[in-house]
Amino acid sequence: MAPIKEILLEEDDETELKVHFYPELHLQRRIWILDTLRRENITKVLDVGCGEGSLLSPLCQPAPWLPPPPSDRLPALSPSAHAGAPGSPLLSPTFNSVDGIQNLHVELIHGLDISPDDLAFAINTTQPPEPLPPSTYTVSLTRFEPLDVKLWEGGLETINEEFVGIECIVSTEVIEHLSPETLPYFVPILLGVYHPKFLLVTTPSYTFNARFTAPDAPPSVRKGYSDPTKRTDRIFRHSDHKFEWTREEFEAWVSETAKEWGYEATWTSIGRSLDKDPYGRDEELGGASFVVEFRKADHDQPLGDQAAGALTDSECERRGRELVSKLDHTNNDGVEKPSHKLAAHQHHPAHTSAQKPLPFPEIASIIKNKMDFYREFILRLSELWFEADVAIACGGWIEFLVRAVEESPELILRKEENGIKMGRDQWTVEIAGRAGGGSLSSRNLWLDTDVELEPNDGSFDHVPEDWTPDQGPLSLDDSTDLDESTGAEGDISLNNSEDEGEIHIWSGNSVHSTSDWEEPSIKGWGGGWGVTHGTESSDDEAKSTTKPPTAPNPGSKKVRHVASSSTAGWDGDEDESDDTTS
Repeated sequence: MAPIKEILLEEDDETELKVHFYPELHLQRRIWILDTLRRENITKVLDVGCGEGSLLSPLCQPAPWLPPPPSDRLPALSPSAHAGAPGSPLLSPTFNSVDGIQNLHVELIHGLDISPDDLAFAINTTQPPEPLPPSTYTVSLTRFEPLDVKLWEGGLETINEEFVGIECIVSTEVIEHLSPETLPYFVPILLGVYHPKFLLVTTPSYTFNARFTAPDAPPSVRKGYSDPTKRTDRIFRHSDHKFEWTREEFEAWVSETAKEWGYEATWTSIGRSLDKDPYGRDEELGGASFVVEFRKADHDQPLGDQAAGALTDSECERRGRELVSKLDHTNNDGVEKPSHKLAAHQHHPAHTSAQKPLPFPEIASIIKNKMDFYREFILRLSELWFEADVAIACGGWIEFLVRAVEESPELILRKEENGIKMGRDQWTVEIAGRAGGGSLSSRNLWLDTDVELEPNDGSFDHVPEDWTPDQGPLSLDDSTDLDESTGAEGDISLNNSEDEGEIHIWSGNSVHSTSDWEEPSIKGWGGGWGVTHGTESSDDEAKSTTKPPTAPNPGSKKVRHVASSSTAGWDGDEDESDDTTS
């Protein structure tokens, strides 16, 4: 009798292997993009193929506080300040310089998509939020930096003068959807005419597709889609994919593009399956999506051989416009292409208090009153900051909160405990005289009575009168679990590929291989983008089965389908088809 393992492997030859991603594949791509934007302090972004705004939405969220204030705005620590109190160093470091998740301070966002239906959702997603009614329990971020969002309807092959010189372009799961007529415009326009400092691109890895079947499985086992161009006999993850690159093909394209346009490129793959491959191919196949960062080579400062072909911005733009003109003449016989249509321009104003902090004594008074209100004599600094009136009093600079506490004779800022420095998220503010060595006092310090508290009681629980159970931003419904997850966007990270249609951008000069990741792809790039609307529960992000509103409607919600057991496709593009193998 054959061993059980051999029997199971023989059965795998007749079925697709199960593949699960956690986080969902489209989220892994988005995390890679956001991490790159944070690392490079990007403030101006163009999302090519923005779809419904899955990336634009987080980009529109305000940073919790402003970048560090200039030295002329934050005075030196007063000699009388008691920063030398137990557990607090003499000088406070700049709060933003301490390690932790770096904030994004985006000033301008452009979104481009060919689908008006998708743009209707993006408009809803990126519009300024309605002001919340006053509440003692609601936690909301105050915007201290203005933001402009412009959403455009049109195809990639048309030049938009507003995009020229943009700092960073993002293209996620787009390039593989482009028609043979549109694909040649991709690099000349994005890296040539627009010549950004950074171009971030993601696209499916055909090499990874082998992970869905056993090595000796017949082609019929793979539940994907035949190459619609008939150029190959490959099985793709999505019905609209015009190609999917192998590792070697992708690396060659990145290297050639970077060299031609004066960029350095670093690429890798992301999206490893949680399930171990029974055939031991995980390292060989890599991740489900390729990601590449093109960084414009410094023309003035030689960076080695990779920078030898660095081009100036004007050279890139001139070369790009020349190639686009030739393509237009070939494809359109000189007929002028339609210009991009501005679908929406949304302005998110900064709070009137931005960069207008109150004097330190007034800030300290607000802090103490807030602690008295909550009947707490110890609160974390971060808890105080997310009280809107505290942040507003500081003008959006959290360094002013730190300094106000250090300057106040009634407050103590603790950054160390037992001689060990704490992370800034652990810093606490105490009311002087109400705690001994960090322990809670047994005296009732809050009520105007002589009632004594129990030894272990230091403060009364305070439930605001306007609090309603299961309401508010802290009411979370986390339906995601490790084995089977459908993500907020309907992306499937179980045995199916994710459905998040997005499109990407590409270029490169030098090539370095690094880690593994992936991000959402774009939908609605039919016509000029060669994308047809169809749903897939695998490769492209699952799109709504209902038509989106024709006009922005803040109250509308998109209904997405949920899939839990498809073993095909993993592009993560968002789309309306029933495909499950893309």
